[in-house]
Amino acid sequence: MAETQARAVEDCVHRTPVESRSTSDENAAICQLLSEISGIERHPALTVSVNACQACCRSQLPSPTDPNSVVASLVVGLAEQVVSAGGVPGCSTAQARELNAWAEKCLPAVSFDEDDTHDLTRNCYRHLNDIAASDIERHLPIPEESKSDTYHGVTHWAVGITTSPRRLPTLEPCVQSVIDAGWKQPVLFIDGEVDLPHSLLGLDSCRRKHALGAFPNYVLSLLELFMRDPYAEAYVMIQDDAIFVPSTATRDYLEQVLWPFDGPCIASLYCSKKYNQTNAGWHLFPDNWIWGAVAFAFSNEAVRLILQSPELQLHRKQPGRDGLSKIDVVLGRIARSNSIPLIFPSPSLVQHIGAVSTIWDHARAVNARYASHFVGDLIGVS
Repeated sequence: MAETQARAVEDCVHRTPVESRSTSDENAAICQLLSEISGIERHPALTVSVNACQACCRSQLPSPTDPNSVVASLVVGLAEQVVSAGGVPGCSTAQARELNAWAEKCLPAVSFDEDDTHDLTRNCYRHLNDIAASDIERHLPIPEESKSDTYHGVTHWAVGITTSPRRLPTLEPCVQSVIDAGWKQPVLFIDGEVDLPHSLLGLDSCRRKHALGAFPNYVLSLLELFMRDPYAEAYVMIQDDAIFVPSTATRDYLEQVLWPFDGPCIASLYCSKKYNQTNAGWHLFPDNWIWGAVAFAFSNEAVRLILQSPELQLHRKQPGRDGLSKIDVVLGRIARSNSIPLIFPSPSLVQHIGAVSTIWDHARAVNARYASHFVGDLIGVS
């Protein structure tokens, strides 16, 4: 029987102090257990926060062959970064994929309202339905570029939500939050045998009887949104495990923000824990985006460039699961290669509630998959 008695963080034999302070968390440490499991001696993801250590110490005693859920979640995050980097010393891409699959199986399968950090009632944020755009702006300042005399703002939207079979469905609360946020008629793009809740049957939908996979469904859905309305000023693609603040203030706020730049532009409405910034506001992403396709908005020009990009065909031709996933990575590459500005908010405008991934059977919205700073949690807090 694994040990479950709470342990003291300072007694953990796997913690090694960080020699050069490259993190704002002065209590962070290198986890040697992650290093032993992965075979990687040096990598930023080996440095973990004291909060992770405290959670680990409240869970069962982990070992290299029997990690607890906290360690397994950290391994998933590390492995995903290694795959995105094409391998690192001590761990090849193939080894990282195997490590990811192994760690995913070590994560508990729980309902999203039983997640480590949130419960469903809180995740719905019903108490925020009467806020104003200014309440969001207090925590997420509008870019200066959007305050210029020549700025006109987005008023013409096209919104789509992608969904596929989930053992633990999240579609209904996601769609309801989108509708409450001000987009009354989102289009549902259903990849496979999904039983729609009765409350969603009145919405326009496109169903693919035989599931194509996350990436093909996303690309075809974006194309259909454009074909339905080629003159929209913003195309919003939302995955079915996103939660918006359920107030029309969300749309009102975004209509004051988008678009801060002329020409093509992409805005992630979601900010993973990995991309948190010290200064609140909208930030221009400087590198290849890899953490999260939970909710993207695209300008009309950006959609046309994306749909014409050879990256779409090249990625789809990748063998096995590789060609069916990594929406965020591919969009990041297209943005970089076409010099499309990609902006993102910190804190996040969207929370990720999916406990179980549609690609990896046991992946949960924890660690880097989760927005640790969400504007919905900040409103009303002094």
